[in-house]
This record gives sequence, C-alpha cells and structure tokens, in this order.
Amino acid sequence: MWGARFCKEAWSPRSTPLGNYRQHISFAAALGGLYAWATYVFAGVHWLYGTVAALLTTLSGLLPDLDSQTGFGMKGFTGILGVLVALVVWQKMGDFNPEPAFEFHLWAVIAAFAMVRHGLRRIVGRLTVHRGMCHSIPTCAIWGAIAYLYYPTENQFLQIVMAVAVMTGYFSHLLLDEICSVDLKGARVNKAFGTALKFWAPSPWSTLATYVLLSYLTWRIIQVWPEGPLILTPPTPPKIPITLPENLQILFPGSEIEP
Repeated sequence: MWGARFCKEAWSPRSTPLGNYRQHISFAAALGGLYAWATYVFAGVHWLYGTVAALLTTLSGLLPDLDSQTGFGMKGFTGILGVLVALVVWQKMGDFNPEPAFEFHLWAVIAAFAMVRHGLRRIVGRLTVHRGMCHSIPTCAIWGAIAYLYYPTENQFLQIVMAVAVMTGYFSHLLLDEICSVDLKGARVNKAFGTALKFWAPSPWSTLATYVLLSYLTWRIIQVWPEGPLILTPPTPPKIPITLPENLQILFPGSEIEP
C-alpha cells in the first residue's frame, strides 16, 4: 500500500516512526503542485501566483517542526523562511506614508531575516516541546491566518488562496506524521499516533496560549474583512518583465509584458 511504502523508511530499526524531512517536503511539494494546478484550472489564478502558492505549500510542510532543535534541513528551511519574511517586510515598508528612507528599509529587512533565521526556532523551542501544540489543528489555522493578514496584496481572493496554501502544507505534515505512526504492513501503532492531529496538548498553558493567539488573529481578520457579500474575483495578471516563447504562452496565458 502507498502508506506502507512511503513510510517504510520511518519504521526502519535506525529511525523514529515519524515522517522525516525528505518525506515531509516531498509530500508537501506534491500537494503544492496539485493545488497550484487546481487554482489555475478551476479558479483562473495566474500561473505566477500559482507557483508562489506551491512554494508556500511546500515550505509550510516543514513549519510544525520549528519546535525541533535538531536537523540540518530545518536550518536551511529557516533561512529560506527568513528571506521570504524579509521580502514581505520590504514590501510592507513601502506602504508607509511618508515612505521611510532606504537605510531604514535595509535595517528592517536585516532585522527581520535575523529574527526568523536565528531567533524563531529558539523562541519556539523554548516555549514548546516537540510535537506539542506546534503539531495541532489550531496552530495550522494560526499560520493560515498569518498568511491571510500579511501576504502583500489587496486582493481578497489571492489572500485566501495563499492562506489555504499555507494550511494545506501545514496539514500535510500533521497527516503524514499520523500515517507514519501506523505500520500498515506489520499492523503496529506507534505511541506517537494521535499526537499530530489534535486540538489540545497535555500542557494547559500552551493550549491556552495557542487559542488566545488564534482568537486574536481571528478578530484581526474580522476587522479587515470587506463589508458586503463575499465576491471572490481572481486578481488581474501580474506584470512580468519577460516574454515567454509562443509555445509556452499557450500553456501560460497572460505571461506577456503589459504596456
């Protein structure tokens, strides 16, 4: 069966019966590609936005392991995440009126990168235990809310697309951990089974803090939610400073330079 083959390595004598870095990123990347294709075919989302959604899905497949203090792969992941956060900070700084000086932009970007690259895992690691509330459904919703609130766009439909992408990748990690906690071939269940797809942790304080943060982010979304009926209109195609060959333009319409 698929689950048994995919998690065979996880049940080897030298490993822990949980999804590892390679499995998580592969599974999330596959879902990201499928999600990008679905948004393009069924919702008319431009292929460039779709590639970003696929990237967010892939990276979010590693987010639950921010509470892990080991692993070379997670160090590389926090580096990529730091770059993405720095880009968002740079974009958001341009919304200030008057716009801050370039030097302020520069230091803000450096601080954002350093905070994510070197501080995020340490902070999360000190506040949580591995497979605590970081591996839970409410935290999955928290990251989706963060993506909705801070993805740099004014198009609500695109905000929702990116938020769903983040939650899809995050949920894929939790689901894979549960799948790999069950040895389908040997009919065994590991003691870690049930610790990923959960709504609370043994620690009441971490559970309370998670729901307080989720409530705050939900309130923020309600505050910025547009009035009136929900109208999901795909964003206009972005301006791209390149022109694809004609044969590729057939596959990716709207990729030409706009005047």
